[in-house]
Amino acid sequence: MILRRFVVIIIIDMTAKNNKLKCIVTGRKLIATKQYYARKVEKAGGEEELHRTYICREAKNLIKQGTTIDRIRDILGTEDPDLPPVDQDIINSILTQDRKHSMMRVNNLISVNKLLSTETDPEVKKYINNLIENETK
Repeated sequence: MILRRFVVIIIIDMTAKNNKLKCIVTGRKLIATKQYYARKVEKAGGEEELHRTYICREAKNLIKQGTTIDRIRDILGTEDPDLPPVDQDIINSILTQDRKHSMMRVNNLISVNKLLSTETDPEVKKYINNLIENETK
């Protein structure tokens, strides 16, 4: 009878851990709602894959900016000092995923008028005129 209670406690504890996600970069833990967790599992392709590749939003944004994993751990702090290194494949998938979405977003474009200036600096204009004059001599 004692054994049955022990088994039930383990099963309850295992189901409680299912919605916990641990960031592989910072070690931060997130207790996700069932709906959010189900979407993440579906997107990752499985529960094990999700736990193997989960990165919190803050760390993901820093990776997209080109920050190294060690630097991210310094900036955000780590809750687990013995975190293993992150696979380069996971980092590459984040970077390629970002490229796909950034190309589709309209608000990433800067107006061409703001980038180009139709006026020339007076010094540059003077330099160009001097070059033209020297070539004609």
